Parts: sequence; C-alpha cells; structure tokens
Amino acid sequence: MKLFIGKLLLFLVLIFAADFLVGNIIGGFHLKTNNINLQNANYGFVNYNNDDIVFFGASEVSHSFISNKVTEETGLSSFNLASDGCGIYYQYPLLKTVLEKHIPKVILISAHQLTQNDSEYITRMYPYYKNNEYVKQMVDTLHPRESIKLAFQGYVYNSQIIRIFDGRNDNAKGYVPLSPRTDIIENENLIELPEGKVYEVSDKTKLYFTKFLETAVSSGATVYVYVPPILEKINQSYLNTVKSIANETGAKLIDFSTDSSLLERKELFNDRIHLNHDGAIILMDKFIERLKKDGVY
Repeated sequence: MKLFIGKLLLFLVLIFAADFLVGNIIGGFHLKTNNINLQNANYGFVNYNNDDIVFFGASEVSHSFISNKVTEETGLSSFNLASDGCGIYYQYPLLKTVLEKHIPKVILISAHQLTQNDSEYITRMYPYYKNNEYVKQMVDTLHPRESIKLAFQGYVYNSQIIRIFDGRNDNAKGYVPLSPRTDIIENENLIELPEGKVYEVSDKTKLYFTKFLETAVSSGATVYVYVPPILEKINQSYLNTVKSIANETGAKLIDFSTDSSLLERKELFNDRIHLNHDGAIILMDKFIERLKKDGVY
C-alpha cells in the first residue's frame, strides 16, 4: 500500500512538473507570437506603453481605426487595442490594466460591445490570470470554478495553441486592414438598407459597459462611444440605449450609423459590418476632424 501511494505521489509530481515546464515554454512563445489578436492582448495586458489615443472593441474596431494615420495627422501616439470577437468582459479588465500604467488623452469604445452578451472569448485573457488582478477578478466573477483549472498551464494555453504559432503579422499598431472588395456591382449601391436587428442588451453586459465608461471618464480622458456604420438601418431602441448610457456617464457619442457618405457606398465595406481599408481611411478622416473640433489636438 505504501509503495502504491509513493508511486502515485511521484506520478502526480511528474505530471505537475511537466505541466509547469511545458506551460513556461508555451508561455514564452505566447509572448512572442505574431498572431494579430494575441499580439494586441500581450501589448495591452503586459507591454502597454503610454499611448495618447487608444481604441477598444472587437473586429468592427480592429479593421476600422488606423493607428498610424491618427499619429501622422495629429502627432499623438495611438494604438488599436481591439481584439476580434472580444466583448466587454475582455475590454473592462484591459482598460483597468491600461489606466494603471498611463492615462490616455482619448479612449474610444464601440457601442457594438453592448450586443456581445457571451463571455467565451475571455479565454484570451487566461495567460494573464495569475499576474493581473483585474483579469482574475473578471474570470472569477464570470466563471468561479475556472480558478482550479487555471492552476494547470496546459489548460491556460489550451485554446491558444493554434493562434500562438500563427505566423501572420499584418498588424499595424493594432489596426488590421481588410482589402477592398472587387465583386461590388455598381447598381448595388441603390438598394435600400434592410431593417436592423433588434439587439437584446443583457443587464450584466450593460452594467460592465457602463462601468467601463464611468472608469474611463473619471480618469480624465476624453471618452467616445463609437456607433459603427453597418449595412442595415439601426434599431432605434438600441440606439436610444447607447445614447442614454453615453449621456449618463459623460462620454461623447460618435454615431456613424446614418452616415450616407459611407452607407451609400457599399464598395467601402468588406461585408455587412466591416469597413475595408478604403472605408477605414474615410472613417479616420471624419474621426480626426472630430478630435480637432473637440480640441484634442
């Protein structure tokens, strides 16, 4: 019996040692990865470096806000921290991490975050769980039982393995351009936009979106809530919710949901919700003009 227990303990020690060793090796690759989304996460949660203007959101931001163009035209450093698929449960701890290191002049977040009620993409934060109190608080709040699993490095990086070894690197300070489409029919621009979806905004998502804005505004930064242009008529109830939260928190609203200079030119879109690079350039011109009007530079 004693021999069996001894062998079992030795086996468990070897398992934990192997997990620790492999985890550290994979962790090193994770910090050096060329994957677009993981690079952004590493920059925001680990290597953030005093940017003047930062953008938060999912793919509707990562493919629309050209960091280098902002810097070239305003002289202000900029970084697009958006990460495809990630909702407010990712953005809030990211904001808290950023503000602990530096207070930007401008913070922008997409209103589309209110429509992302799930938390599946918080796995992208798992590598920072042990060393980041804001990540730990969020993960423990959403998934209390994860803390036991996250003691194992294999579990921490399990959902990241393929991304870690993704060699693509077309990330320009967080901005990822989408190539202009070549399959747009000219007459398609005459088609009336369809009715927009009726988004259900959960109380929990609304709570954290509001906390994000309150935290950003209280930092002293100029805070914008961005309503992206999409190829559908925006639902008025949803837009009223966005406006109400922005007003209550003191954030400024930038609403492109009815901007005809974008919506009537479908060749500027990659798909229904994403601008291509040509569209992003036009959007940036409008955004930079707004910064100038608000006295940011």
